[in-house]
Formats: sequence, C-alpha cells, structure tokens
Amino acid sequence: MKTPLLPLLAAALVFAPSAFAAPHGIYWAQGKRPAIMRAQAASGLQYYGGPVISHPKVYAVFWGSGVDAETQSKIGPFFANMLDSTYMDWLTEYNTGIKAVDGRQGTGQTLNRGSYAGSLTIQPVNASTTLSDADIQTELDGQIAAGKLPAPSDDSLYMIYFPAGVSISVDGQGSCSSFCAYHEGFKSPKTGASIYYGVMPVCGFGCGTADTTFNSLTAVSSHECMEAVTDPFPTAGDTPAYPQAWNDAGGQEIGDLCTSGNSTVTGHGLVSTVQWEYDDSVSACNQGPWTQNPSLAPSAVASAPLAPRSTPLLDAVRSAPARVFSGR
Repeated sequence: MKTPLLPLLAAALVFAPSAFAAPHGIYWAQGKRPAIMRAQAASGLQYYGGPVISHPKVYAVFWGSGVDAETQSKIGPFFANMLDSTYMDWLTEYNTGIKAVDGRQGTGQTLNRGSYAGSLTIQPVNASTTLSDADIQTELDGQIAAGKLPAPSDDSLYMIYFPAGVSISVDGQGSCSSFCAYHEGFKSPKTGASIYYGVMPVCGFGCGTADTTFNSLTAVSSHECMEAVTDPFPTAGDTPAYPQAWNDAGGQEIGDLCTSGNSTVTGHGLVSTVQWEYDDSVSACNQGPWTQNPSLAPSAVASAPLAPRSTPLLDAVRSAPARVFSGR
C-alpha cells in the first residue's frame, strides 16, 4: 500500500489482540499490521465453512459527486479487465465442496470469472465526512431498499469509493492512519439478504505499492475484491471461525499474505495493476502476470514461499447454509 502524496506512515507498532478486533478484510496501512498477525502468516489458508462469491458481479459505487474524476472514469474498465482474466481462473483451488476445519459441511460452491456490472453514484442520506462502518452499512442497506442501488444477489459486491476528506472508522481503527481499505459482509436488517461491500477511502503514500496514484488504487482494489470473493464474511479478532471462508490461522486472507508485490493483468485493451495473491496449492504468492486469454501467459509463484500449511484431509460434499449468520 503506497505511492501518492502523504508522508511516510509510522513504523510498525505492536498491538495487543484487543486493540485490533477489526475485520480481517482490512488492508493495513504501511507499518500498521499487528505483529501477532505477521507472526502467524505462515500457516497457509484453511477453510472455515462460510460461503464464497462464485461469479463475482462488481458494482463501483461512488459516495456522492465528489469522487476523484480519474477513479470514476477508470475503475470500471479496470474491474472489467481484472474479473475476466486468468487472475480469477486459478481460484478454483478455493472451491468449497469440502469439509471445513471444524468438520461442518462446505457450501459446495465453485469459483469462476466475474463481471463488472457498472457504476452508480449515490447521494448519501448521511452527509457526514466522519463515518463509521455501521454508518456505511446503514446507508448501503437504505440505498438498496430505496432502489438507488441494485438489489443484491449472492454474487453482488459493492465496491464503494469515497471523496477525499471523508474519514472512516471501524472497531477503533481509522482510515489512512491505520488502514487503507477493507471489505465486509452483513445480513440486511430490512430483507435478510447478504450484502458484501468494499470500503475504499482516499489515502495516499503508504497504500498500494504502485507507480501512480491510480495504479496504487487498483492494487488495493484487487486486494479487497479477491478477499471478498474468497472470504465475504470476515469476522473480528485473530481467531477465524464460521462464517468465514478462507483464512490462515491468524485470520489473514488471500491478499494479506502477499502485500509485498504487484503484477499486471493484460486484456480488454488495458494493462492493469493488481496485487499478488496467495496460492495455497504451492504455499506461495502467485505473482502473475495474468491475461484475458489463458494460453498467453502462465502465472508464476514467489521464489521464497511461505511455510506450507497444515490441514486435515478434506472430502467433497455440498450443503449451502441458509441461516442468518450470527456471532459477529
């Protein structure tokens, strides 16, 4: 997470577990990831029984009319390119026709390429420039209920982009000072539908690790999108459990283990910057590059892989839970 204009963020801090009981959808600002999470990064990803997003359908949601013009014009083509590429194809190793680590039946889902469903600008009822995650959930649910945003399906993902000057907090952590972005999921109090979303504030240097402001944004966007696809219901704390899907033993997700590098997706007339993602089958970061056509460029893996994971033998089953998730 790096590149634009803010001064270098503070050096690494050591947090007690109670100090970071925030969603593990967080992309931590440079130097801010809790030491306990770094120490547990070698366990690989394991399945905890929750759903994944089988055919991700991404909406770019602009929080009011003040969202950066470059973001508004370019983020849609970026998602169209990323979602319809080999960047998505290898995710089949995270299918859920298996048993979870606690023995519960998996959801029987298969991961596939996705699609970009378009951009929408909302006029928030809550016009404050200081927002909590609860505020965002209330606004998102209300905008959907009012017909301003499309009703969600199990594949919908609302990636929300904010104007500069809007600060966001979640479980005691602040945007840009502690985190660059995060994703979350909740059950609508109005309809009971699952609503998955990403929160993308405007930060700056310390977020994205790319050569331009926009490429830094796409690196962070890819991180959050891929984590939402493989773990749409992240839970608080450092002990992953249902309804989470794919996490390591410390609650880190597919992107958290590979924030040290970016690569590219080439297709649809674009070369897009995306983050590396963790490939559990080889216990290493998949470094790409990726393309629209599977025959053009095979993906590579990191030369210095993390330690292999340790998981029980898993057998293929299917049983998709329909209950409202609890325990958050």
